[in-house]
Order: sequence, then structure tokens, then C-alpha cells
Amino acid sequence: MSLYSLIFALSCSILYIFAYTDPSVVNPQLVKRFEYKYSFKGPHLAFKDGTVPFWTFGGSAIASDEQVRVTPSIRSQRGRIWTKNPLVADHWLLDVKLRVTGRGRVGADGMAIWFTEKPGSEGSVFGSNDQWNGLGIFLDSFDNDALQNNPIIAVMINDGTKVYDHHNDGSSQIQGSCIRDFRNKPLPIQLKIEYINQALTIYINNGISHDDNAFEFCTRIDRVQLPKSGFLGVTAATGGLADDHDVLEFLTSTYSDRQQLAENQAANDEQARKYKEEYEKYEQELKQQQVDYQKQHPEATTRINEQQIYESEYDREFRVILEGQDQIRLSLTGLDNKMVELLGRIERLSTMGGGQQQIAGQAQGAAGIATGVPSDVARIQDINRVISANSDMTRTIQGFSQVLTDLQQKVNNIQSNFGNQKPSGTGQQVVGGPSTDPAILNELRDTIRQIKSETNTLLHKPNTQVKCASVDGAGDSTCLGPYTFFTIIALQIVAIIGYMTFKNRREQLSRKYL
Repeated sequence: MSLYSLIFALSCSILYIFAYTDPSVVNPQLVKRFEYKYSFKGPHLAFKDGTVPFWTFGGSAIASDEQVRVTPSIRSQRGRIWTKNPLVADHWLLDVKLRVTGRGRVGADGMAIWFTEKPGSEGSVFGSNDQWNGLGIFLDSFDNDALQNNPIIAVMINDGTKVYDHHNDGSSQIQGSCIRDFRNKPLPIQLKIEYINQALTIYINNGISHDDNAFEFCTRIDRVQLPKSGFLGVTAATGGLADDHDVLEFLTSTYSDRQQLAENQAANDEQARKYKEEYEKYEQELKQQQVDYQKQHPEATTRINEQQIYESEYDREFRVILEGQDQIRLSLTGLDNKMVELLGRIERLSTMGGGQQQIAGQAQGAAGIATGVPSDVARIQDINRVISANSDMTRTIQGFSQVLTDLQQKVNNIQSNFGNQKPSGTGQQVVGGPSTDPAILNELRDTIRQIKSETNTLLHKPNTQVKCASVDGAGDSTCLGPYTFFTIIALQIVAIIGYMTFKNRREQLSRKYL
């Protein structure tokens, strides 16, 4: 039991020594900063047009809402995604979450994570060009040299002169590696690539545990000379065999020395203080020049009335109130127009309301006449004729009333004339009887004749009016009845009164805010 306990304790201590710990925790002098322009992460990873902000991609790479598929599981495919701007930092950390899946037991070819002086182009080294200047971390799936050491995570640093030995998986060129099976894992694998003080360290989460901090040590390379600035990228390629190569997260962080940051901040503050003093001095000189110019040229200087140029608080509030009132007025105007339109529609509907009792086309078909006039038009014409006939009858009756009034006055005058002519003295009757004015009698005769003629005209006029058509098999008439007519008139009056009441209330409300 003691031997097993010793082995277990030794294993735990080794894991504890090589477990990942953030450099800013180990070294408090380092200040960590997240670089969003060199990172991407789902959800909403890509825009609607399929582009990734601050990144550019090509080949078979496809960006979705949750991930970037560098290559699909199709043979002979190459894809790439690179940052648009170079990263300038002495210390940095890459946190990459990816997934490599395929149907076969063996996959190909693999993918690579880059930090190079220039952005790569399509090539033969896992989808990127050869003879690069910088760092390349390869996740090689296929065993080209038949040494049964794949899948493997290998590190190769190139100065731009080396050609990658693809047939031997670069076994003589890689500076560090670890054999890890990263294909078809239940969870995405995660890599932490740390470059601090010219030392490159790689940790891996094998995608088996749900613990995001369960990292294992992969490899470490000291005295690594990398470019001062470089582009970050991920590429992948497939050959005779094919896998899906997906990148779910690519997070970049930089580290800066706290003391150096303080010195830089102090230098920046000192520089800012100098700029401020210089600006204040320049402002004072400018004011002095203005004063001197005004003294030397009093006639050329015009005083500026700031009250006329700038708007006061009271004027601004008043303008806001006026704008609000104008908006209310426009709204009321629009409402008034809507009410007018609504009243017009009500009037048209009330005018055409009787048309539902009979279709004018059917009445014309029963009479054997096909005029082709729409039913509502014919109905309106009939109603207009009836209204015109009633108007004529009213005017005629008013004329009769005036004529009868004149006739009554003339009869009263004649009676008064007869009453004034009495027999004289002896009580004998005056010879010849009373005398009458023949002009009055002729006028009375003409008036009676006129009444007769107009009465005959009124009695014969209904025979010449338009007869109301009736539907076949029904005894009801389609003419507008008195009850329907007065009901329509009442509805119109009620609508007009409601509209006038509504308008008066709106006007009172508008006056309230003025």
C-alpha cells in the first residue's frame, strides 16, 4: 500500500507542477489584457453577410453563428482564417477551442495554428504556404512516416528558409511535440498556447472532462525567437481522407509588465501635462493678441452679441413647446381630414343604402332592356329624380299659397267697396245697383284661370314622373321610401353634430396648451 501511495502522490505532484496556471497569477507584475480584435467566439460569431469582424478567411472556410468550419469532411480541401491586423506584443496567450471529427478510424490531414510575420496564403503545409517566418503548431492526424505516432501536436519554428518535410511529418524539424488523440472527442478540445519571456508552453484539455480547467501539459520550448509583430491564423487541409475541422473559440490575451506600464503611464501623463501647458500658453497669447488688435483698430472690431448667436434656455424651452404644439396641430389636421373622409364615406354609403333591396341590372333584365349601367349609378339617378320632383312640387305649392293670399286680399277689397255703397234718403233702391271696377273683375278672372291651369298641371305631373322599378315576383318597390329617406338624413345630422363636438373639444385642448 505504501508503494501505491507513493506512486499516487508522485503522479499528483507531477500533475500539479505541470497543470496550467495563468501567468498573471504566478507573476503579479504581469497585467493581463484581452485583445478583442484578435479573437472570435460564438454565439453571433459572424455577421449576417458571413464575415467575421477583424478577421478574413478564404478557401473552404465557412463562418457560422457558433463556429468557423475551416474545412468540411470532403477530400482535397484547404481553408484558412487570418487576422486583418498584426499583433504587437512581447508576451501573449492564445486560448483555442476546436473540434476534429470524421467518420473513419483514421483522419487526414490536419490543422495548424500560426503566428507569422505575414499572413499566410493557400499552400501545402496544412492549408498554408511553406517557408513561413514565425511559429506553426500542427495538429497532424495522418501518419505519413508510418511510425504510429499520430495524431500528434507538433511545434515548428521557421525563419523563412526551411521547407516542411511533409512525407516524414517534419520529425527532424519540430522543436517540441506531444502525442494526443484529438479526433472524435465527446467535447471540444482546448489548447492554451503561452508565450512569456521567450518561452513557449502548450497545454491541452483532451475533451473528455466537463471541467474547463482540466489542462494537461503538452510541451515547452525555451529561448524561442519570434517576430516582434505577427498575424494570427488557423488553417486546415484534407487529402485522401477527410475530417471536419472546426474552430469554436479563438481568444487572444496580452501581458504587460506592471512597472513598465506605470513608467509608460507616467511618461504619458508628463507628455499630457506638457501639451496642456503649451495649449494654455498659446491660448493666453491668442487672447492678448485679440486685445491688442482691438486697441489698435477700434473701428474694425465689432462686438459679438452672444444672446443673438446662442439660444438661451428660455428660448430653447419655448421652441420645444412650439414644436410640440405644431406636432399637435398637424395631428389634429390629419384627424380632421380623416373625419371628413369618414363623413364622405358615410354619406355615400347612406345614399347607396337602398340599393341592397334591388339590383338595377335585374330590373332592367325583367323589362328586356340591357343598358350596361352599374346598379349603384342607376339607383342614384332615380333618387335624384325623385328629390327633384319633390322640390318642384314644394315650389309649386308655395306659389299657390302666395296666389291664394293675393286673391283673399282682393276679395276683401271688393266686399268693403260693396259695403260702402248704401241707398240714399227715401229708402228706395238706387237705380242700376252698385257699380264695380271692371279692371278688378278682369284681374280676379285671370287669377282664377291661372289657379286652374296650375292645378291641372300639378294633377297631371305624377303621371310623367319616373316609375319605380320592382323585382320580378315581389311587390315591393325599389324607390327610396320616406322612412328610409328621413333615417338617412337623421344619421347624417347625428354624424355632423358628433364631428362638430369632437372638433370643438380638440380646439379647447389645443388652446389649453397655448
